Amino acid sequence: MDPHYRSRLIAVVIAMIAICSAFSVSPVAGFRLENRDGNGTGATLAEALVMQESTKIEEAFLENVTVYIDSRSDKFEPYKNSSLEGFVNGVYSLEEDAIYLRSDLNPERADETLVQQVGFRVYHRKGLAKSDLLASLTPASGSYLDRICTLPGEVTGATVFANAFMLYYTSPELLESENPELYAYIDLLVETGGDAAVVDDLYRTSEPA
Repeated sequence: MDPHYRSRLIAVVIAMIAICSAFSVSPVAGFRLENRDGNGTGATLAEALVMQESTKIEEAFLENVTVYIDSRSDKFEPYKNSSLEGFVNGVYSLEEDAIYLRSDLNPERADETLVQQVGFRVYHRKGLAKSDLLASLTPASGSYLDRICTLPGEVTGATVFANAFMLYYTSPELLESENPELYAYIDLLVETGGDAAVVDDLYRTSEPA
């Protein structure tokens, strides 16, 4: 096992013990995690990282969602033997309002994948597809966000938002420095919990004259 991977696994497992205690006292409302991949190294690491990261996300964004760690889920079937094979670690199912994660592919990034998929959930549930303003806030050319949004596959407004949402939680300084407009938009969304219309109005009001 890679030494860095092993040291991170040990650290997050220890953190998981502490987090489990916190969950028993103050659980995230409606949030449910089901590990269907068992107790192997990858699944254990993914579960620990998901639990750890979930404590950093606003409860309203996780309320009533179920997260499955299920590498064999049929949700990943459409990506097999395609240009996206090896890139898709998570899927948000709008019909089920559930998130599916893989632990057999980059489990050390399960925290990032969780936030990204929560971003897809927020995009759909907050009606952000209807926001012409958000659609105009495209990633700066050459920025990290721009690069991760141009991996194999179609780049959509949902993809841009979900990846920006992920960076807002995992690398906020990077997002703010490279894409300040997107950072400001998501910051308003997080602070207010409003839908697209509310956030659009607040963003326009806060823009410099």
